[in-house]
Amino acid sequence: MANQVASALASGDISSLPFNVPTDQAVKEYGIVMAGLDGATPQVQVTDITYQQDTQQAIVRLNQTYDLGQPWQFPSLVTLDYAGSAGWQVDWTPTIIQPALDGYTRLSSSRQLATRGEILADDQSPIVYNRPVERVGIDKSQVSADQALDSARALAKLLGINADNYVTKVKNGGPKQFVIAITLRQGMVPAGTDKIPGTLLQAATMSLGPSTTFAIGLLGTAGDATAEDIQNSGGKFHEGDTVGHSGLQASQDTALRGTDGVTVYLTPRADADVMVPTTPLPSDSPQPTPSTERQVLFKADPVDGASVQTTLNVDAQMKAEKALAHQSGVAALVVLDVHTGAILAAANSPDSGQNSYATTGRYAPGSTFKVSTALAMLRAGSTPDSHIDCPTSVTVDGMKFTNYSDYGSSHYGNITLRQAVAYSCNTAMINGAMSVGDDALANAAASLGIGVDHDLGFPAFLGSVPSPITGTDKAAAGIGQGAVLASPLSMAAEAASVASGHTVVPYLLVDPDTGQPIDTSTSATPPDPLTSQEASQLRDIMGAVVQYGTGTGLQGLAQGAKTGSAEFMDNGTMKTHAWMIAYTSKYAIAAYVHIGSSGAGTAGPLIKSFLS
Repeated sequence: MANQVASALASGDISSLPFNVPTDQAVKEYGIVMAGLDGATPQVQVTDITYQQDTQQAIVRLNQTYDLGQPWQFPSLVTLDYAGSAGWQVDWTPTIIQPALDGYTRLSSSRQLATRGEILADDQSPIVYNRPVERVGIDKSQVSADQALDSARALAKLLGINADNYVTKVKNGGPKQFVIAITLRQGMVPAGTDKIPGTLLQAATMSLGPSTTFAIGLLGTAGDATAEDIQNSGGKFHEGDTVGHSGLQASQDTALRGTDGVTVYLTPRADADVMVPTTPLPSDSPQPTPSTERQVLFKADPVDGASVQTTLNVDAQMKAEKALAHQSGVAALVVLDVHTGAILAAANSPDSGQNSYATTGRYAPGSTFKVSTALAMLRAGSTPDSHIDCPTSVTVDGMKFTNYSDYGSSHYGNITLRQAVAYSCNTAMINGAMSVGDDALANAAASLGIGVDHDLGFPAFLGSVPSPITGTDKAAAGIGQGAVLASPLSMAAEAASVASGHTVVPYLLVDPDTGQPIDTSTSATPPDPLTSQEASQLRDIMGAVVQYGTGTGLQGLAQGAKTGSAEFMDNGTMKTHAWMIAYTSKYAIAAYVHIGSSGAGTAGPLIKSFLS
């Protein structure tokens, strides 16, 4: 019976317990006492049971712990009466719930919200913090029901939101409810809003970056907890809470959110709810009297959210976004510190919306992957000066591969590996890929930061290079197509690895106390770490791309580069992903345009704009 009582209290349903009073009376009193705790229930442990033969009672000692963001713990007693053939019965008293309760009091609580933490740039300046906003909506207490609906439609039209949805929301709201339509940054409320009857602007704060676009895909968004957030949180979120919904705001939500403070009160009941004890106390005992003031039973102060230190450089991010400002369609630009792999910028084009294609995109990298193929060939015994055949076409297992349409006619024949990469000869690199082991491409890519699984602490994809099943798989992989996938982030890592002379794993999060990257990796180092000699040879090859190859547009700006294009089918039409990677003494950069003409012609200008 003791364990049954503990389970019932923990579940919040005591209706199955046998009481020495009518069950509905105990259930009603339990509901009154607990209503002010917003559905919170305790973890309950039985710590001791003492039997009293003379009174045929058992005294059960419980330990109760409420998780209210911070733990509230206390002991309580339950008396069990033995009622013969009826078995054990629970001696009902509100002290079972909490020892301070009597027939005149109930429990209530209030929360004190923690201040959400800031997201910091590389110089520890805040880039995301609680900025002033205005909640715009209709205050139904100020207008008639019909006017509220007319105003809701007019307001929705002015704000550019779905009018039917907002009108329905206002219609379903309470008769005096303030129904929020949208939350806008201070100063961005459209003119004329105040002319619509019943419109209310409510000042508030929200965790926001410096603009509506600044690194939005990476930083993400945070806002009011939705009904779905609350329902799925297991009691962790409440109406009015700020919750991270995407990007860093979501992945680091626990740290940023902090812990709300909580106060639990012993509160006087309304007269209609008073339930005096069922068993009168002796006349000479102190009689409980109704309390007129609430008393604090438990109090825990809020713990404000922690700052999240990143490597983002505000100037680099703004330059990257400026480079993409007029680029149509999906496009991305990633900038790493060339020596460390710190993410300085991860920008997406305006048409990308709030998606972080820069870090999470999964695309065929095309000829930018030839740097990895070249490393596999170097490890098989080639040098930058080794010769390799570059024919007009090559057939593997019945599939014919050719070069891109603008490939220079003078670059065919027996050329060096350096030239094959510089001119971007598909057929030569396929010949090279077919000459190495089946795992060679994946191992080489891993040595350059591609395809190795790491948990970076935010949504990111570092590429995938599956082992080839067929010869055509291997041939396609050699030129960055087929099953090979990469993100702009992973291709920037390839460039950084070559330039720095070691395998680079990008990182964004930094310990603010030590300044060191937060190691969230769950994987081992690459099977074959990049050597300084290999990196030197790859710098030679990528340097030729800028000197006389497909990347001459970056002469004077970059020390090494590689262009890339990858064909894909889109609704029956062949289209092209455009890529370019490059490095300087300071930066490693990857540019990606989802639908472009060529790496040099479409992606190259984005890097040039950033570096200029």
